[in-house]
Amino acid sequence: MTAYFSLGILFLILGLVFLLVPFEKLKTVFRRMRSSITTKVGGAIFLAAGIVSILLGLGQ
Repeated sequence: MTAYFSLGILFLILGLVFLLVPFEKLKTVFRRMRSSITTKVGGAIFLAAGIVSILLGLGQ
């Protein structure tokens, strides 16, 4: 398993957590979160980074 693939799995899981867990639950854990919109955008960015990293890992 390459580093890209492992990092991609991590980003994919983190992105799914930020997208699927309700903002109120996330705010209890991460107290400094301010906006649900930026949290969901960040989750989408992590998800995209995870997919790209997995594809790079499979290409090697």
